[in-house]
Amino acid sequence: MELAIAFMTGMMLLIIGLSFSLRTPDWSAWFGELQRGGRHRILPIASFELILSALMVGLHQVWSGAFMVVTIFWVLGIAEGSLYLLCPGAFKKILDWFLPRGSWLLRTFGIIFTALGLFILYEWWSVTSTT
Repeated sequence: MELAIAFMTGMMLLIIGLSFSLRTPDWSAWFGELQRGGRHRILPIASFELILSALMVGLHQVWSGAFMVVTIFWVLGIAEGSLYLLCPGAFKKILDWFLPRGSWLLRTFGIIFTALGLFILYEWWSVTSTT
């Protein structure tokens, strides 16, 4: 189960990272629409993030080695989803800071997510190709 979650996380980070890097104007526009739509718009997104992250942490209890990165990523997802559910106004404040810096920040996160996804997928391949 841990390897399946690692693969899913690696693929997700790789594709989202590439999307952040290649489709930056679209992502900036989407975040702008979220900001203008009111703080209630984050609630379903935060709920989904919390549910998915809690499930992934529950199924991926790896606290050492390279795959610990996967668990930490999902623990951060629990924290973020909880923050936005309990304090939805925090998302607007973050977007107020984020949107003026959107293009370079999205590209930076895109590079980080892509690199992290490739790292996780390489580790996954290293483990699965020897079994």
